[in-house]
Amino acid sequence: MLSCTICLNLVPDGVETCPYCGSQLEVDELIVAHQQVEWAIIRTVSTDIEARIVAGRLRAEGIPAFVLSQVDTTRGFTVGALAVAKVFVPEHLCDEAEQILGTDAEEQE
Repeated sequence: MLSCTICLNLVPDGVETCPYCGSQLEVDELIVAHQQVEWAIIRTVSTDIEARIVAGRLRAEGIPAFVLSQVDTTRGFTVGALAVAKVFVPEHLCDEAEQILGTDAEEQE
């Protein structure tokens, strides 16, 4: 099986359009399913809600994104290392994700 380069879902052989995201599939661009996708941090924010908004914006534009929340909700910490949420995208889509979000990573640091 192969994976769509946009949504990373598995697609059957011989399909020309991804059944999940509707993107046109180019055979030479498809990712072999057992090939590991490298993920990169596109944003680090201080709230889980903000991270979910960023990830949702990217997904709406067809870029796979997920949130790794390290926010400690049991103690209510909202600053420091116990209040970090990271948004990840496939490494090969970082530039496109930055354009969608409208700012450079350097501005966030």
